[in-house]
Parts: sequence; C-alpha cells; structure tokens
Amino acid sequence: MTQPLAIITNCKSTQNLRGDAWIEPLLTNEKHVAHFKVVDVGEIPGVLGHCAAMGAETIVVNGGDGTAGLVFAGLLNHNVYRRLPALALLPAGKTNMTAAGWSMTGKPEDALRALLECRRDARLSEYAVERPVLCVFRGGTHLPLYGAFFGAAEMVDGILFCRRHIYPLNMPNAISHTAAIGILLWRSMLARRGGGNIEVCDDDGLAEAGSFFAMVVTALDQLLFGVRLMPDGRGKSSAPLTYVSLRPGVFPMLRAMGSLVSREVGPGPGRTMRITERLALNFTGTYTLDGELYETRASETLTLDGSKRLPFIQLPRRMQA
Repeated sequence: MTQPLAIITNCKSTQNLRGDAWIEPLLTNEKHVAHFKVVDVGEIPGVLGHCAAMGAETIVVNGGDGTAGLVFAGLLNHNVYRRLPALALLPAGKTNMTAAGWSMTGKPEDALRALLECRRDARLSEYAVERPVLCVFRGGTHLPLYGAFFGAAEMVDGILFCRRHIYPLNMPNAISHTAAIGILLWRSMLARRGGGNIEVCDDDGLAEAGSFFAMVVTALDQLLFGVRLMPDGRGKSSAPLTYVSLRPGVFPMLRAMGSLVSREVGPGPGRTMRITERLALNFTGTYTLDGELYETRASETLTLDGSKRLPFIQLPRRMQA
C-alpha cells in the first residue's frame, strides 16, 4: 500500500500569492494524498495533528524558510507524532535557503512532480537524510523557536529596510537579494557603525562582545547564492552549528566581499567563524530566524542549540529537472 502523504501550502508565502492551482492537477491520480491550505500560520500545529491522524510519513511543505521553521516548531513542540515524519521542502518563498540546503530546488512544480513520481515507486525513504535544526530557547513561558538561520546586529536593520522598500517592488528573487546585500554592505561601510552591544559565549571558550555588522548562527552549510561556510578551511565537521560574526567598517567588509565572490567564507580579519553545539547571547533588539522577526532584551538570555534533528527528503537535482 502506498504510504499517505500530506502537503501543507502556506497561501501567503511569496510565490504562492500568485496562486497554487498547479498543485491539484498533479494530485488527480494520486491516492492517499491530502492537501492542506494554510492562510494563518497559527493553523500549522492543528494541520500537523491532521497529518499525524492520517498516518502521513512524509509532509511536503510548500512555502519559504519561515514556513519551514514553523513546521519544525509544530512537530518538535507539540509532539503530534510518535515517530517524526520526513519533510520535503518546496522552494516557494522569498528566501529558500533551507529548501536548497536540505531538500528541493528549482521550480516548486517540478520538485513536487519528482516527489510524487518517487513516491509511486516507493523510493522516498531512500532519500531521507537527518539534519540538525537550530533551536532558540527564549526562556520563561515562550515555546522554543526552530529553524536553520539566525541573524542579529546591524544586518537585521538592513533586512527591515529591504522588506519595506525593496521586496514590495516584486522584482525577481535574485535581483531583490542582490539589491538587499548591496544595501547591507553600504550600511556597514559608509555608516561605520554596528548594531547595539551583543555578548556571546559558548561551552568551548568562545567569548565576544561589542558592536557587530552581522552575527549569524546557522545549521546550514550553504547560504544565499551558494555561499559556503568554511569554519576551519575545509567546511563544517561534526558540530551542528556554525557561528559567524562580522565587525562593521570598510576593511572588514572589503575582505568579506572578496570571500563572497569566491563563494567560500572562512575566518578572517574582523570576522570570527567557528563550529559549535550550543551558545548563549545577550542583547537588546531585533533578531531574525528564517526571515521571521523577534525581539529580545539584555536581561534575557537567548540559548541557541543544535541537538534536535529532523529527517528531510533530498532528491538529486537531476531527478527534479
């Protein structure tokens, strides 16, 4: 018997705003497939309960990075599954780093078509790979947040600017991201300032404090435009998270730009990079997790941890063409 499969579509993700009518024709002859359309992301935990009730061992997430992170949180915070399902992430948002790094690339239509074909051949489980996900513990009564990319410092102000002034122009993603990065670089080099004071430490002796242009913690090996993080010159080893900090100013940014051109970023002047399992941050201001924005205070400690894991379906690119 073909295993049940569920599809969760975030109707408000960037690419799905143009319509999702292409999905239903692909499902015409598919048995035991349920398609859930979410208008409010607060519906996701309840939808995951329906997925568990129908016995879906694979969930296709049709959205962007933010949607993926909310599904991670729904699974790990609410325990609706006894055995966690495999996730297949379609690239249907404004940013799709998580899908590109851990699951599907290209056009969502082609990706879903390939997934359904593989399911008919009962081969989906062959392509399931466990990945560590990034957890942000906020303390108090807050539920943990889950995702793949955490960002703080001056870069978050740049992200806010781009959301207000660049993304509403509805340019192609590649152009929007290029313009956004250009503005972030300008802010760092010409403004010559960083975000407010941030303190960070981990269990292996890392300790930094001060103003930063960017502070990033990620479970991904690869970011936008295929940029790869090389903490020790060779790439990530066994630790689940990569920590990167970049000081503001002309010279640190010029050196960082050279690394971006080569698409390999490692440690350098004004730039700290290392792998870690767990770290703590204290600061007052805004931070981002997979594009979603949150606030924290210096009196609170954010603990970032990479001990939780989820399985992802990652088909070879040749199968998605």
